Amino acid sequence: MAILPSINRFARNVKRIFGVEAAGADTDPHFFSRLQTLPNPDPVLRAMGLADTVYASIMADPHVAGEIRSIRGEMLGMDYRIVTWDEDNPKAQAARDLCEQWMQREQPNAAADWLETMWQMMAAVLTGYRVHEVVWDIWDGSIMPAEILDRPNRRFLFTPEGRLQLLTRKNPLGQVVDEPHRFLVSRNAASIQNPYGTALLSSCYWPWVFKTGGWKYFVKYCERHGLPWPVARYGVGASDKDQADLARAIEAMTESGYAIVPDGTGVELLVPTSSGSMLPQEALINLCNREMSKALTGQAMIAELTNVGARAASETALTRQSSINDADRGIAASSMSRLFRHITTFNFGEDVPSPELEFFKQKAAGKERAETYRLAADAGARPSKAAMLEELNIPQAKDDDDALLPTTRSTTSEFAAPRAAGVTLTQAERDEEARIAEATRTADAAIEAKILQPIADMLAQYEAEGRTLAEFQAGLAALLDGMDDTERRQFADQALTWSYLQGYVDSEADHGSA
Repeated sequence: MAILPSINRFARNVKRIFGVEAAGADTDPHFFSRLQTLPNPDPVLRAMGLADTVYASIMADPHVAGEIRSIRGEMLGMDYRIVTWDEDNPKAQAARDLCEQWMQREQPNAAADWLETMWQMMAAVLTGYRVHEVVWDIWDGSIMPAEILDRPNRRFLFTPEGRLQLLTRKNPLGQVVDEPHRFLVSRNAASIQNPYGTALLSSCYWPWVFKTGGWKYFVKYCERHGLPWPVARYGVGASDKDQADLARAIEAMTESGYAIVPDGTGVELLVPTSSGSMLPQEALINLCNREMSKALTGQAMIAELTNVGARAASETALTRQSSINDADRGIAASSMSRLFRHITTFNFGEDVPSPELEFFKQKAAGKERAETYRLAADAGARPSKAAMLEELNIPQAKDDDDALLPTTRSTTSEFAAPRAAGVTLTQAERDEEARIAEATRTADAAIEAKILQPIADMLAQYEAEGRTLAEFQAGLAALLDGMDDTERRQFADQALTWSYLQGYVDSEADHGSA
């Protein structure tokens, strides 16, 4: 049976490919196979080994602190909710409800609320990665986190395979964490080659260094050249003692503001001037600030809008920064969703879909959206009033006394001229106005029944059948061509005639009163 050796060879080949990496760190000729911990490739860490201290110094810079406050403020201004993508699964719904009730009733720890904890997760963009320890306990009969604690990055390393290592007194070189539910690792742009993630503060390091050095020389310049230079001229043949006394007198001017010098000695103040409108040190500091803004927010328009830019450019910069902040918030949402995965597994099983956390911002619709609802209603559609008020963020009135009623509009024809105040109408005039109002209502009803209602019915039918806009336009043209407009023209002629006569009567009344 020649087929048996083939099956055996296939089985041996399959056994060799399952769970085996061909290009892992153990086969890399540029990597030490005995090295169990992957060094952080961050240039600041590799060069100095003091990442926490250096990053804390960078974040203490006023410009960097302002940019971080802007990012943090937008994040804290967001709302969040827990959603599930399996609405028909009762266990998935129960898992979502459990996570929602737990977050509403509990705080992650004694020092921070949920938004602050999620900001710490999102701050992984600044330092590359952040680690939170999860302490589990029994909560209302379910296995839930009792605390979620932020831990310093210096306590953790990563293996070449990207697995988390914890540094302890017992294992100062690091021990692999075999329980993934104990720690939540938030990382920014991590990869197998760099499981530590990309730290934005690392990109700010050199601009921060140059800016700090620039401040040093800027202060020296101000100390040296910020005040006018007093220059004294001594006469020819003055002795060394006279020159020393004159120098001491001029030196005393910096404190006393005056000097006593011998007769015939000239004293003047020289003010230094620069060739440009900006000193080199100031230009260097502004350049460093712009570079750090680009690293943190993706643009420098907001922080350095000096002599450049326009409204359109500013709006574009804000849109770009907002999209970057949306991506950064995804780090915190991913970490919280991973926590919900552990909660669902412990309480409902691995096969139950776990809920996820998402950020959103409730935006109140403006005038354009309200106009859309009005046009839809005028076209014969029946938009939801409750949905409109909810979208416009307008609460329903509690009762009639609380309701804001629409302004009452006159039922008389809009073609009629306004009647002068204080004019008393005769019975015939009142009867005429009543006939005009009735004719107007009749004309409006005829137009609505003969034109608007057929169009609204056709629009509803085309929408239900899923037809295109082009088909609706063609059908609308055919509908209008087939309408009998004799009755409509008759009502329109009557309305115009009565309006003209009403204006004539009003004009005669005005002349009579004059």
